[in-house]
Amino acid sequence: MFKDYNKYLSTSLKVYLFVLVCVLIMKLVGLDYFGLDISNPIMLKIEVFLEKHWIIRDIIYLIPLVLTQYVILTISSNDNSKKTIIYNTLLIPIYYLFESYKIKFFGTFSIVAEEIYFLVIVLVYNKKLNKHILKRFVNLTLILFLLQVISTFTRFRYSIVYVDSIIANLLLNLDYIISLIIIYKMHFKKGDCKLCYQVDQYSFLQMKANLKNLLKRLQKNLLNFKAKPKKIKTAILIYLFLSLIWNTLSVVVILFIAKLNNTFIECIFILSSFWLSKRTFGKAFHLSSMAQCFIVSNITYYILNRITTPLGISIIVPIMLGVGLSYVTSKFTKKLYKPLYRGMPKDLFDESILKVEDKNSIKYNICYEYYIEKKIAINLSMKYNYSEAGIRKILKNVNKKIKELNK
Repeated sequence: MFKDYNKYLSTSLKVYLFVLVCVLIMKLVGLDYFGLDISNPIMLKIEVFLEKHWIIRDIIYLIPLVLTQYVILTISSNDNSKKTIIYNTLLIPIYYLFESYKIKFFGTFSIVAEEIYFLVIVLVYNKKLNKHILKRFVNLTLILFLLQVISTFTRFRYSIVYVDSIIANLLLNLDYIISLIIIYKMHFKKGDCKLCYQVDQYSFLQMKANLKNLLKRLQKNLLNFKAKPKKIKTAILIYLFLSLIWNTLSVVVILFIAKLNNTFIECIFILSSFWLSKRTFGKAFHLSSMAQCFIVSNITYYILNRITTPLGISIIVPIMLGVGLSYVTSKFTKKLYKPLYRGMPKDLFDESILKVEDKNSIKYNICYEYYIEKKIAINLSMKYNYSEAGIRKILKNVNKKIKELNK
């Protein structure tokens, strides 16, 4: 079920960044409802404890710093071997001293000094700075800087000055650490030198194609609707109206139960994350009856509302729960594999063809060169010693196998 969790992680991060920007805009117009819960009784007790035990406080303080250093080093170098772990560990005392005195020596330029420090450790580790390393470094540090600034502006104060509050640091670092881990996992799961969060050409092409398909479907449905008899039109309109009422009632009940459990805002975040990511993982799962959907949905959201953290503690946790619900429910639906077509994205090509052919087979190579590289059949026939008709028969049979999977 979790073999493609990389898609879950990337979607969670995208939804988190989208929501974070929306919350920032709300704060800028005066709707400041998502700040840190620095008056939380448990957090206040933790603060008192950490003030008394400075060694533990410093260790907790070091965790996001060391993790940041490690993620920047490994992704910039595109290397997460044991060598980077050893190198990062040896740098901990140096980084600790740097962080302790950077404000004293560099003042308002401490942020610039920190970026220079990171660049130096990357340079020392790689013994060079080529354009690929530098590009990954600049992209990553820029993303992390913006992530920290937006999070601080949104949840604490309008300033990039160092946050000296123990509670504020702990809460801000929670979402930041989770984001760092996601970025790291995504990058090395992808298995190439591109940063995981860079938007490639396919993303834009796919979004454009999805929009075109949506408009075409709407136009086609509208034409079909106009061509139907008056009685059928009336029945369709009544069905859509009743469906709207039923879905609205379901959401109202879910939010009402959340309100009773003091998780109303958290539930809105979970619901929103679920809706935003609903189509990302394919066709949504539906039970056999509306009554079953109503009962299961309410139980599911009740459980998620009970296990999520308050927004004053974390924003990304309820978002990951909402995206996770979308991801898990998609696994209960039958997977439909797309027939191969020329110019299709490689990931969709592999997703379909690898269900019927081995990646090392001649048929896979022929299909890859024809559909992805757009070579013509006559050239493939000369390369693989088949007739042109034989090549086209192979292409036809592979697509036939894929279509049989969807039955």
